[in-house]
Amino acid sequence: KIAAMPEDLAATPLPKHLLAVDEPITSGTSTPIANAAVVSSPSRAHQFGTNPPLLYSHLHLNPLHQFHTWFKDARLPASSAPETCTLATVSMPAGRPSARIVYLKELDERGWVVYSNWGSRAGKGGQVFGNDRDGDGEAMSLFDGSDPQLKEGNKWAALTFHWQSVERQVRIEGLIEPLSKEESETYWRVRERGSQIGAWASQQSKRLWSNDQPGAEEAGDDGRSVLENRVKEMEARFADVKEIPLPPFWGGVRLVPESVEFWQGRKSRLHDRFRYVRQHSADESDGNEKTFKWKVERLSP
Repeated sequence: KIAAMPEDLAATPLPKHLLAVDEPITSGTSTPIANAAVVSSPSRAHQFGTNPPLLYSHLHLNPLHQFHTWFKDARLPASSAPETCTLATVSMPAGRPSARIVYLKELDERGWVVYSNWGSRAGKGGQVFGNDRDGDGEAMSLFDGSDPQLKEGNKWAALTFHWQSVERQVRIEGLIEPLSKEESETYWRVRERGSQIGAWASQQSKRLWSNDQPGAEEAGDDGRSVLENRVKEMEARFADVKEIPLPPFWGGVRLVPESVEFWQGRKSRLHDRFRYVRQHSADESDGNEKTFKWKVERLSP
């Protein structure tokens, strides 16, 4: 794996304009003003200028290695959790997009790896791997290759990383592929027990409560107790189990890139944008990752 994780990065002070200023002020404008930092912050009319010009000659030929270089930038504060990214998926046939924050856990020569619950047919699991059952139905197995659901759905997805402190952004678009059960188990075994219990307890995206239920608002419970009871059930279920098994609906997926864009802020909004576009060839059918070839384009800001 070539990714660096937050603990590998040296912490750096936050930019001055991000430090809290508690001095109250008054304003004649209609915009609500909380403190002086809001008015003085460059974010109101920010002129980018942290980085020198980004040129093609500065880039790696492989976008995954270019990402690795940016990810390990010593200016990225560990406290900013640079592995945080937004995963966007789209339901079919409606074409309705949804996005959520996830965490990059691995980066290899084939793509970006994240781990999550994929069993919900009403959420991202249904969007990516198919959804022909009710969202409250049986959770889908991520590792059952015989499940026809895995051959349906919309495998196209996107990841976006935004690193404000260094004025950079990376956008990846590509196809999702599930990791093998063995690969997912390797990561599962290093998760703390409480997180493993939580993964088993959460029927992700299943409705726990709604205010349109009769007497819902008078009951004094907004559905949290349902989740907590599920946790207790799982704790009892695995009380005598030393190593909690990997749930069939939970695991890792890899976003195999078709395009990767690197954006870097520049003065006057004349930003630098370079996009890598994967070039397919006839010999890719053998799955050889070394056949990945890339065309690089500069895009207008």
